[in-house]
Amino acid sequence: MTEQYENNNEDEISLIDLFAVLVRYRKLVVIGTLAVALAAFAWLFVLPKFVPSLNKKTLTISYALKTERLPSSVAFSVNYDILLTAKNYMNDVRVLADAQREFSIFADEKKVPSVSAYNKQIQDAIDKEKFVAKRSPIADTIAVTCKIPIEKEDFADDFIKKIAKMASDYIEADLMPEINTLEDNADMILEKYGDVGLSEKKSSSSSSSSSSSFTNYADISSDIKAFKLKHDMFVQFLDDAFVITDPAGRTIKFIVATFAAFFIFVFTAFLLNAIENIKNDENAVSLIKKAWDEGK
Repeated sequence: MTEQYENNNEDEISLIDLFAVLVRYRKLVVIGTLAVALAAFAWLFVLPKFVPSLNKKTLTISYALKTERLPSSVAFSVNYDILLTAKNYMNDVRVLADAQREFSIFADEKKVPSVSAYNKQIQDAIDKEKFVAKRSPIADTIAVTCKIPIEKEDFADDFIKKIAKMASDYIEADLMPEINTLEDNADMILEKYGDVGLSEKKSSSSSSSSSSSFTNYADISSDIKAFKLKHDMFVQFLDDAFVITDPAGRTIKFIVATFAAFFIFVFTAFLLNAIENIKNDENAVSLIKKAWDEGK
């Protein structure tokens, strides 16, 4: 019982010692923290009102891009995922850099002198998630998010439209030759066998699988023709952008700066207290001097 009391007493004393250090250096902690907080407040909220270059705001803009869906018979035959392919093209640095060279939405300056500088801006935008294109929970839809300077707002829609068109064009070049070949093959088989061939195949129980194959070619041919009639672009831009203004996260930066200053000055207080205790302890001074000499 006595031993437990002594342990509790030691814990209480050490807590009191810690608190005593804070009380002793209270001016350093309080004044230092307030000074940093005031400086941060002036830099983040006051100075930007007088210096326009510091008054930078960013926009977070969300877009929904609709991808075209292939008829099931065609999709099964060509084995091509339009949405996944479009998303991959839109995240390709070469596609983004091409659009960046035209609209420069991720940079404050209007002109950048070199191609490598545009590429670096795009890589930075991807690394810092200023541009994100991903599969949306909504069917056949890609969700795109851009974080850009507020002065670039007028170029954002055109930037995304260019990205969507480039992705659509790439898919067009990839996929349409396959679809055309599939249509030609289906039409050739239909023309070769005709309705008579279909009737003969249906009348034979031993060739039911062939009849099923023939019918499938008929479906493919009609599906492709119907698809081509309504086909425009594989990736469509939807005019429903959602915009959020973010004043460069100034409030969060102010809070972080204030708390960081507080913890730094608290650490400084304990460090100064430890140095003073060492100076007053002859044994500690001799041990440190000996360690210093041995480390030479």
